[in-house]
Amino acid sequence: MTTLAQAVDLPHALFRRYTAIREVGHALTAVATGQARVIECALEPGTAPDGSRFDAFTEVRWQTSRAYLAILQAGAMAQERWLREQGLWTPRRELVTEVAARHSRAAVQATAASAAEIERAATWAQELLDKHWPLLLVCADLLDRRGHLYGSHLRRALREGAEGAVKPT
Repeated sequence: MTTLAQAVDLPHALFRRYTAIREVGHALTAVATGQARVIECALEPGTAPDGSRFDAFTEVRWQTSRAYLAILQAGAMAQERWLREQGLWTPRRELVTEVAARHSRAAVQATAASAAEIERAATWAQELLDKHWPLLLVCADLLDRRGHLYGSHLRRALREGAEGAVKPT
């Protein structure tokens, strides 16, 4: 069975950054909506003794369905943009990114939101990602290096910019 890391075909360090981009895409969008609270965003060591695998998650509490829909869609949007900006985009990687977002896509469908509501939330997510893209990159770097970010850290980063992002929590 092919793993996501094998399918996306990136060296380990780039795959880890690609994953950090997705998690911070979800988390920073959540905070930026003003309608959700991030508990933690993490890349934790997985089961492989050599560190080649890791688990990634973002724990969020949302207040509105619109925010929830935006948060769910933001991760894959961030990954696709990052791949393009890094010159790493290929049709295969785009497909793998879509497949990797299957849990988020299933959660979007489970809300029973209309197509128009989903599209409006996607537009909002894209606007938030565009507005905060440089900060997202800084936070993804921090997540990659530290292994975790907390909601308080992301809120401070949004208030203070990159300087707030690099302060210890």
